[in-house]
Amino acid sequence: QTGLTGLRSRFADPLYVLMCAVAIILLIACSNVAGLMLARSAARQNEMALRLALGAGRTRIVRQLLTESVMLAGTGGILGIVFASWGAQAILSFVSSNQPRPLTFAMGLDLRVLGFTAAVSLFTGVLFGLAPAFRSTRVDVTPALKEGFGAATRLGRGGVKRFSIGNALVVAQVALAIVVLVGAGLMVRTLQNLRSIDVGFDSHNLVLFGINPMLAGYKDAQIDGFYRDLQGRLAQTPGVKSASYSMVPLLSGAMMVTMFHWPGTPQDRASESDVLQIGPNFFSTMHIPFVAGRSFNSSDYEIAASKPTAVATPVIVDQAFVAKYLGKDNPLGKRFGESAGGEDGPASPGYEIIGVVRDTKYGDLRREIKPMMYVPQSGMGASFEVRTAGDPQALVPVIRRTVAQIDPNLPLRDVITESQQIDRLLFQERLVARLSGFFGVLALTLACIGLYGLLAYEVVRRTREIGIRTALGAQRGDVLRLVVTQGLSLAVVGAVAGIGVAMGVTRYLKSMLYDVKPDDPVTIVVVGAVLVLVALAACFLPAQRATNVDPMVALRYE
Repeated sequence: QTGLTGLRSRFADPLYVLMCAVAIILLIACSNVAGLMLARSAARQNEMALRLALGAGRTRIVRQLLTESVMLAGTGGILGIVFASWGAQAILSFVSSNQPRPLTFAMGLDLRVLGFTAAVSLFTGVLFGLAPAFRSTRVDVTPALKEGFGAATRLGRGGVKRFSIGNALVVAQVALAIVVLVGAGLMVRTLQNLRSIDVGFDSHNLVLFGINPMLAGYKDAQIDGFYRDLQGRLAQTPGVKSASYSMVPLLSGAMMVTMFHWPGTPQDRASESDVLQIGPNFFSTMHIPFVAGRSFNSSDYEIAASKPTAVATPVIVDQAFVAKYLGKDNPLGKRFGESAGGEDGPASPGYEIIGVVRDTKYGDLRREIKPMMYVPQSGMGASFEVRTAGDPQALVPVIRRTVAQIDPNLPLRDVITESQQIDRLLFQERLVARLSGFFGVLALTLACIGLYGLLAYEVVRRTREIGIRTALGAQRGDVLRLVVTQGLSLAVVGAVAGIGVAMGVTRYLKSMLYDVKPDDPVTIVVVGAVLVLVALAACFLPAQRATNVDPMVALRYE
């Protein structure tokens, strides 16, 4: 809320989404604890009956149980603060390592964070401890004291109610877990789709680095000579296939735009195109194929370097430029951007198209391909692209030494491989996918723990029933199927409810998705199938325990 405006606008929506996921995780955890406390209250039924018989008031018992609930929530809050401090440092390290410059965030645990944690712990402890506390005081004292353990395990009216509340809690946990998992699945699918985009050039085995000779006092003519010298030396370096340079780094999120007029169009109807200044051998280094025409030669660079130019500056355009402005006309030789001079600027002979190349993505992976003009670079800073035969990272020290041999006073900046550059460009998507994936796994784990806890309690509560079934001839498979069916039915109901909620909620993620719909059926089906399979595994252990019930021991409670 108090950070830089640019960072706030970039990270606001993802952080709000992650905070919603955190709130859902908290609800699942609290429902889980409430279910366990309900089971514990059933096990303490005899104790509560004895307290009531000895004169303890219901208010006093509720107060005691709420105190236990708050203490449990407080302990969880303290542990959460410890884990949060570790997690915050891990996230900060990830954020800083994916920025062009190291960033420093104030992510310490101040009084506001501690106060918020204490308030949430107190609130959740009271809210989710009320139902088990009041349930514990609604016990029939006389039957409970007479029947002992049987009162806690027999299938009576109170047991059915506790069983129904437990069912509702488990269904709610599964439904909430589905919502988080579907959201996480959509984020992961978005990251996969962005990574699989055809950017139009070969991004493998490519090293990028920035350099600006102007900082060392070089003039434009000297800069061009320096670039040619460095390009030649890099190309002759063992392990380097080719080298070139451009005005801005590729896929860095930055791109220049130029305005121009077509012959015969009014001055108030300007066209626009992205523009990238490039050095020799750029297209061969980047593996960008030509569709028509030729690449720049030495004469073209001489024309671009002359101030002002006497003839039209040669340009190379992409297919999107041709499709938008020229249609089916032959683009080669077309001239545009001519100006007779006046209030808008000096006279200019404009541009002449000498070649057409394949469409590429440079500024942003999410953005649709726009018209692009390539012009010969002259002067200013540049980003070099070095195509290597092997691991590009291994050649970074060699590149540094090569630059130092020409001028040891020129520092390199942003030395990075193209793969790392793409990772940096996808930093937000990677962060959201990782965190949402972690939250999804955590939600699934908590929901399955809740399901396991309910079934384990049900096996204990129905020990006598299972013993009777076994004594009457029920096989182990029948008992196993009885418990597993109960667990899977809860999981399926929760999954169906969760899918319905998720389809309504995930539409708010639309602006963060790429090439995947908020109600993507593949994601929903995969998430539902994974949850059912994990729920089946969670049901197996209690079911296996139920098959080991000894009928003689179970019937002894009669």
